Amino acid sequence: MELIERQLAELSRLDVPQTTRPDFDAFWAETLQRVETQPLEITSVLVTYPIRAMEVYDVTFNGLDDTLVKAWVILPAGRMGRVPAVVHYHGAGGSRGIPASYAHWTALGVAVVVMDFRMQAGLTGSQTGFVAHRSLGWMAMGLTDKHDYYLYHVWCDALRALRLAREHAAIDSARIAVEGGSQGGGTALAMAALDTHVALCMADVPSACWMEKRIFERSGGASNIAQFIQDHPDLLDTVLTTVSYCDNLNLAGRITCPVLMSCGLKDPVCPPDTVYAVYNKINAPKEIVAYPFAEHGGGGWLHTERKLAYVQRHFGL
Repeated sequence: MELIERQLAELSRLDVPQTTRPDFDAFWAETLQRVETQPLEITSVLVTYPIRAMEVYDVTFNGLDDTLVKAWVILPAGRMGRVPAVVHYHGAGGSRGIPASYAHWTALGVAVVVMDFRMQAGLTGSQTGFVAHRSLGWMAMGLTDKHDYYLYHVWCDALRALRLAREHAAIDSARIAVEGGSQGGGTALAMAALDTHVALCMADVPSACWMEKRIFERSGGASNIAQFIQDHPDLLDTVLTTVSYCDNLNLAGRITCPVLMSCGLKDPVCPPDTVYAVYNKINAPKEIVAYPFAEHGGGGWLHTERKLAYVQRHFGL
């Protein structure tokens, strides 16, 4: 369709200025140092599971603020030597879910590490109190301080989950992929930008992209940030500064691994222009699949098949 081709051409030319503050690199360097040096304090319990092809461990590790983060480590049973892994990040309002949800990865011979996002639908709370918090939703927690912001804390948890995968005796640390959709897709992009050990990134309908536009348009969870600013207009600059540290628009240029992204051209939650604004900043080998009539569901299971083939090809499975 000519309309679709024209829209895609316009999206591919989108060049949005970054919003990085002067201490952006130092901020993340200090954070990464803490992520790597503070003990994970892992506990791991083997779970009896009905799918015998899966070796399932119920895992807990410490966040930087000593929040106990729940996770699954799922290994292909009968494996020979170290195996590649996918670190999966779930969508907003979800949880690590049930191990059977990841059987397609273990069937490929790939381990899975998946954590709860704190204070969502899983078993992970938060030791952080989030200054100036109102019950507007996760993305509006801690907006007045970059070290207190909700996304900052969960991204630190996500970096710790990556470290858990890298240090696991059964996992090949040179073949670790990150993936997820929406909240999880935005997190996967950030992890590929922040952790140079990531070998592959798959980000579907990603959040945390071109956040100023999402806030202004009140799309998805960013509407809660907009509401906070509406209630506190004097804090506009403070809020935009805080959010800038967790905007993939400012992180995408750091990515060096191959990236597969997807978006729905009718997505009202993570609109395609916000996705392409970030995609166009990536200098690594990259591919994006736009689903013309899809909303926030993206490519669904069809795209999951694409990701399986992508991992199979890149990891030599």
